[in-house]
Amino acid sequence: MDKVLSTILLVVAAVVCVTMVINAVYPAIMSSSGAMSSASARMNERMRSQIEIINAAGELDEDGVWQDTNSNNYFDVFVWVKNIGTEVVVDVERCDIFINGNQTVWAWIPHVDYAEGAFPQWDYLIENGSEWSTATTLKMEVSYETALPSGEYRLRVLIPNGVSDDYYFSM
Repeated sequence: MDKVLSTILLVVAAVVCVTMVINAVYPAIMSSSGAMSSASARMNERMRSQIEIINAAGELDEDGVWQDTNSNNYFDVFVWVKNIGTEVVVDVERCDIFINGNQTVWAWIPHVDYAEGAFPQWDYLIENGSEWSTATTLKMEVSYETALPSGEYRLRVLIPNGVSDDYYFSM
């Protein structure tokens, strides 16, 4: 009878231990599984998101004189960016624009909604659609209070999920 009682107690103890191990390990497995699927979804979105800067031009003529082409009394740099991915880019206002002029320091340009009236700032217009979807071009207008000097510039546009493109231009 002693062996039966000892065996029953050992079986009960083993079942309790297995239950405790499962209760400790299962949430960790589920948590890491959720993190992995979330990271996979973000990577999938980034792979389907692609942009290409088509052109950039400032309001300087060939002699380096400012020509206010849109009569807004601000010096503007116009940037055309095409969505060449399969993902619709939402929250365009959260895109980042960086400009590096004449190999100097990079400057971050805030969207007009976040610039609080300060310059430079940028705004946009979707050229051929109602949302920035596949094959749609976005026209970004970067406005300055005074004209930029003529020279070589590097431009980087970064969409909210981290995909970016660079473009070199001169004016």
